[in-house]
Amino acid sequence: MLLRHQPQSTVSQYVQAANISSRFRIHHAVHAAVLVIGMAAGTANWHEVHAEQVTRQAEVRELNIAAGSLAAAITEFAVQTGINITTEPALVKAQETKGLKGSYTVAQGLSTLLSPLGLQAVRQEEGNYIVKTIAQSDVEVPTATLAELTVKAQGMGESTENTQSYAARLVSVGSKTPTSLRETPQSVSVVTSQLIQDKRMTDLAEAMKITPGITVQNTNYRINSFYSRGFLLDNYQIDGASPMAMSTSAGSFYGIGTFDLVEFDHVEVLRGSSSLFGGAGNPGGIVNLVRKRPTRDTQFKVDASAGSWDNYRVQLDASGSLTEAGNLRGRLVAANADRQYFIDNRSTEKPIVYGILEFDLTPDTMVTLGGRYERIHENGTWSSVPRYSTGEDLKLKRSTGLTQRWSYTDASSKELFAKFDHVFKNQWKLNATYTGTHEKVESLGAFALNGVNPVTLAGPIWTGSYNDSWTKQSLFDTNLSGSFNAFSREHEFVLGADWQRVTSQWRGGAYPANRGLPANVFDPGSTYWNPYPISSALTIKYNPNTQVQYGIYARTALQVSDQAKLILGGRLARYKFEQTIDDGFDVSRIEMREPTKFVPYAALTYELTRQWSAYASYSEIFKPQQNLLQGPEGSAKTVDAMTGKTYEIGLKGDWFNGAVNAGAAVFYTKREDGAVLDTRYPNNSVLFGGSCCYLNQGEVVSKGVELEANGEVLPGLMTMASYVYNYNRNLADSLPLSTITPKHMVKLWTVYQLPGEYSKWRIGGGVNLQSTTYVSGVSNRYDGSGNVIEADIPFKYTQSGYAVWDAMVEYQVDKSWSLNLNANNLFDKTYYQTVGSAGLGNYYGAPRNVMLTLRGTF
Repeated sequence: MLLRHQPQSTVSQYVQAANISSRFRIHHAVHAAVLVIGMAAGTANWHEVHAEQVTRQAEVRELNIAAGSLAAAITEFAVQTGINITTEPALVKAQETKGLKGSYTVAQGLSTLLSPLGLQAVRQEEGNYIVKTIAQSDVEVPTATLAELTVKAQGMGESTENTQSYAARLVSVGSKTPTSLRETPQSVSVVTSQLIQDKRMTDLAEAMKITPGITVQNTNYRINSFYSRGFLLDNYQIDGASPMAMSTSAGSFYGIGTFDLVEFDHVEVLRGSSSLFGGAGNPGGIVNLVRKRPTRDTQFKVDASAGSWDNYRVQLDASGSLTEAGNLRGRLVAANADRQYFIDNRSTEKPIVYGILEFDLTPDTMVTLGGRYERIHENGTWSSVPRYSTGEDLKLKRSTGLTQRWSYTDASSKELFAKFDHVFKNQWKLNATYTGTHEKVESLGAFALNGVNPVTLAGPIWTGSYNDSWTKQSLFDTNLSGSFNAFSREHEFVLGADWQRVTSQWRGGAYPANRGLPANVFDPGSTYWNPYPISSALTIKYNPNTQVQYGIYARTALQVSDQAKLILGGRLARYKFEQTIDDGFDVSRIEMREPTKFVPYAALTYELTRQWSAYASYSEIFKPQQNLLQGPEGSAKTVDAMTGKTYEIGLKGDWFNGAVNAGAAVFYTKREDGAVLDTRYPNNSVLFGGSCCYLNQGEVVSKGVELEANGEVLPGLMTMASYVYNYNRNLADSLPLSTITPKHMVKLWTVYQLPGEYSKWRIGGGVNLQSTTYVSGVSNRYDGSGNVIEADIPFKYTQSGYAVWDAMVEYQVDKSWSLNLNANNLFDKTYYQTVGSAGLGNYYGAPRNVMLTLRGTF
């Protein structure tokens, strides 16, 4: 017998409530949305649905459904939404649910109620819903199954939007196809859409600050570098596709150097060697940014923020179906930031627009097109401070800005991408992705350089330069994935190829004629530098800078027993690089090619219980060091490529259908042939390429422990927590490899929704805590004109361990609007986020600041 739940009916007399935990949480809302898309694509009579009915079911409602009997919850859902739901008593008997509270569309709400119990609501032509098991729907509604496979074929991971969760079940980093965290045999952390919203993150650096085990450092005033397990993290992907080159001040490619999160649903970070899918890079890991996708139902979001130091940002986000049949979906997101900083003479304006279209050619073929345009204008081109030449702290005001108001940076970034996804009748999936980017930067720089003489207080001088650059990237990735049966078991296989071409140009001018004007770092305004003393003449050029890498990769997961899965993979990779340097007098050229390199991968996972799995993995990396030359000066021979390998064992668990994830890992990484200065020759840097002279280092090791838990650990309590211990050493001299990587790092963020009549309030807080770090080296002592009077003075600066506390409070005004107040560095801790040399590179962490955000969802 079928029970029909109508808006004013009850069926509680038909079922008995079981004494089962009411602890359930859904973040798998995308599953129901996918099914709706699939049914829409396969239903010929969709156009007969009344427009009023479609509008009613796409409307976002404020729902309040108590925990307890599932049957009662379904009935209450029908009452509050005004829809009809048909249910078999056997499916809901003895089932209990955690309930539902918040803003949802019909599809989102049904998915949240039913998915953790293995159920889903299948929409019928007349607009009613039938509750079925997921297995039933896979058989009886094949179009829904095809649609679900299409999304998984994209290698985009699982959308975390509207899940209200800090836990993610499926990731594409490290596998190319959406794979559960438990079946990914390496350490992976996810910064979900809800966490991005709660912490009010706007760029990748802010997301990495909460990511377990990641150290965030300022590369310069606008670009950050990330370190994982003591190694620079320099591998990036978008939607799990081809590796993308990121520009830094020490690299051979130049661009805006950051990602705005307006484009992305969530961020996935894999720690450890990752060359199988990431290409050339360090053994620190890989970052995968997963784009926002169009939603089936119409939705509109607006965020408006105002905060300390005149920090303003507005973001608009519109998404939904563009045709009545729902086979064409689109999304447009726009944001504009206009801000100043706690540092004097610094400000930024940044508009950005992102758009994406999805079109279902057939129920099993989808085409995706999209793009982004971003522009940045910066005033002030410096935000670090020097130290005494001995390395001691100058104890300057944190607001000290050693730059000039007339200095600027103008940058722009354009991105176009296309995807093709097809599911074959045997459920194998073909995915092809192309991404093209073009970035430009023009900068008129002004900054103070040199350490301070502790006796005379002289040394720093004003200097600067003019330069411009551009970088173009073309990225292509295609793969075929699916499952096959052998020896009475089902196994998985992925075969693909990727290709990356990066071309760039950098042009710079000479130092200004009046370089050497003393700079008073204790009172910068007293030694003002005359406006625009820097010539715009370009006297040195790096062109072309071209990097091409391509490879073929394969990965198979063999189900060797009911509990054990053996994963084997490998990559055949090629790499080449060329660079021409013209300084107006001489032209030099660097050209290198790496022979075909095979990079193996192996792992084993074992399901201990329904909640816990154990794993062991082995992975490798290699990285050419194309811009570091062997001695003597004038040599065109580069040092050998860097290689490395990572061994890792661990446990992973999930509870309540993935509402809570946890993991523990022990890792050991060995890296060989990293480049170090060759002391037999003078150090001669020519900026972004051809630096001399270097030789290959011996072995370095990094080992440690990582613990992580995230999700709804208690009813209403959302948490992301981690502890990481890292020990790294250079085996040749037993000295640390990375002194800026803390041995101990704790990151905690938690948000609690108050119960009962206070449920409109959410409060949260957390801490980033790290142990002592330091930098050491040699510096020079200068006279008042910036001339060296004593060279090679050893220094060591220690940044003692510190804790930075953040907090938030949120109030749900009504079903559409909410107010969120974030407070960062709540106790106004003074510390250096980045420590550098005596002359430059020391960046204060931001003082206490607040941000008020008004959010609307419609």
